[in-house]
Amino acid sequence: MNQYEMWDKHNFVKVRNLVLSRLVMFNARKGGEPARLTVHEWREAITGTWIDPNLIERINDPMEEYLIDNLKLAYQVEKGSRKLVPVLFPKDTLDPISKLLEERINCNVAEDNIFLFLNTGLSIDHASGYHCLKTIVYSCPNLQQPHLLFADKFRHRVSKSFAQLDLPAENREMFYRHMGHSEAINKNVYQCPLAVNEITRVGHFLLNTVDA
Repeated sequence: MNQYEMWDKHNFVKVRNLVLSRLVMFNARKGGEPARLTVHEWREAITGTWIDPNLIERINDPMEEYLIDNLKLAYQVEKGSRKLVPVLFPKDTLDPISKLLEERINCNVAEDNIFLFLNTGLSIDHASGYHCLKTIVYSCPNLQQPHLLFADKFRHRVSKSFAQLDLPAENREMFYRHMGHSEAINKNVYQCPLAVNEITRVGHFLLNTVDA
């Protein structure tokens, strides 16, 4: 979008939908979670409220340094509980979000709306993550299976991909917390590819050892 173009409600909604969809997909979250982010939580992410500067100083791995520089972290309170849900902001969302905040005054939004991805029309509620993502997905041409890009399907795909990685226990626990489910759920629901390994690797061993 041209930076000199005058914004109206339609521009606002389009960019809001794009950015919110990006966060839902990037974080492999349920659509309603990033949609409930507040402006306060966003500002905490931008100012690095949750990041201990003393720990940053100890980082000497180039990849970790890159990630610290290019990702922002917010925590939001999960609906109906006090549990904190992490949301990562990739760098390409930062400027669009700042623009959304800047253009609120021109786009018929309520001044007292606390949400980052708010509804227009003077509503005090947040946008629907599901409907924003659905709008973006179905606006993309030539998608053969657009339904696979909805939040729940995508979460399933990401979890299955993760299940195939050989990672330390602490890395897995971090992933489970991010996804919002326990290791047991991840094993029972998402680790279907491991069944193939059970047959091809363990089964091969047993055939050559027990049935030899």
